[in-house]
Amino acid sequence: MRTNEARARLIHRRTAEIKQARRIKRQRRLDAACVAVCLLLVIGIGALMPGLMRNTVDSGIVHPSGTASLLGSHAALGYIIMGLLAFLLGVCVTVLLYRLRRREERQKREDAEDGEL
Repeated sequence: MRTNEARARLIHRRTAEIKQARRIKRQRRLDAACVAVCLLLVIGIGALMPGLMRNTVDSGIVHPSGTASLLGSHAALGYIIMGLLAFLLGVCVTVLLYRLRRREERQKREDAEDGEL
């Protein structure tokens, strides 16, 4: 027969396993949604590119170095949009790396707590 203390430990361990499984399931759903959004974004931009290139021929951009102006009718607007997109990309990568680091630290802490039990 098990003691009450052993039963409490088993209940605590099983509860932690269930919470971990739920967390993993939720994270997988979030990852799948993020991948789907990124794919839709890439496909959408790819679908817009032929129209942008057609506008380039009509607007008289001679130099291929003026490609930032493809996104706007004026050269300055295109560079502003490209700068904003680059900034947003940097923010997204920073947030992703921060979340990955926090997840790794949390997993290490949970592993250490499981080792104590």
